[in-house]
Amino acid sequence: MPRRQNRRSDRFVDRERLLAAMGGCRETIAREQARMEISGPLYFSSSTVLAAIDGLALMLTGRRDYFHLTGHGVHEGNAVEGRKPMLATRNLFANVPERLIDEEITILVEFPGARIERIVSTGQASQPGFWCDQEQAEWVVLLRGSAGLLFEGEAAPRSLRPGDYVEIPAHARHRVEWTDANEATVWLAVHVGGKAG
Repeated sequence: MPRRQNRRSDRFVDRERLLAAMGGCRETIAREQARMEISGPLYFSSSTVLAAIDGLALMLTGRRDYFHLTGHGVHEGNAVEGRKPMLATRNLFANVPERLIDEEITILVEFPGARIERIVSTGQASQPGFWCDQEQAEWVVLLRGSAGLLFEGEAAPRSLRPGDYVEIPAHARHRVEWTDANEATVWLAVHVGGKAG
């Protein structure tokens, strides 16, 4: 699905300001520059800015929620324990990129012991020989596209289509064998228990 451009409800931040603010986050900057070459604009959407700020906070402090985002400003604080509920209406299919170098993971909401993410894949798969082994249990539903999910000990990957969901217990080793290369695959993942981060 093509990314929607110039949505009134989406705020945009000047590219140079963001690059200056991000400073040493070369990996994040490179990923966003690669995405811009595909989609064209010289601005970052507000969702990209929020994800970048979360990544910067995690790198600097070990806490993704270190910066409390309110209104038009960024305030130091605790975004999990002290935040007010977000009343904004958002859409899981807004700003879905057509092509990505790496799959995109966006944290939609995070509570103590729980995290909900939107994951977008455009043909990505787990690296050969890699098995995901998580401390948290995960419930994941495939909303768009298709994917092959393989659990250790199973002979073949499970083919997932829109509406299919899987509960993955903590430490159940699994890998993504493939995702649709012709359209974006959108997942909704809920992580619970263990360490949230």
